[in-house]
Amino acid sequence: MKNEILEKREEINEYYDAYGELLTDKQKSLFEDYYLHDLSLGEIAEDRGITRSAVNDALKKTVTKFEEYEKAVGLLKLKKDIKSLLKEIEEASTKEEKEKAIERLKEYGYGI
Repeated sequence: MKNEILEKREEINEYYDAYGELLTDKQKSLFEDYYLHDLSLGEIAEDRGITRSAVNDALKKTVTKFEEYEKAVGLLKLKKDIKSLLKEIEEASTKEEKEKAIERLKEYGYGI
């Protein structure tokens, strides 16, 4: 369970790296306070004069936006796929395996 929470948090931070510039200043600020500066919902709410519930709702909406962006654009999937293909190239034990992996990477790139 703890690993799942950490993995989800890492994924959300990756979303921010990819799509953070698409957020409003307010969304960015709330996100950064919670996910990057590790402030609690209560601390953020107190600093901004809003309820914890409002902070929580805003964060959930931000994550939902990130998921929608990823579904539409797919930057994180693209990054993972390319990393996987590069790893395959690095780990190829023969020249033939390496050439096949490079060819798959080229084909993948042409499809973008």
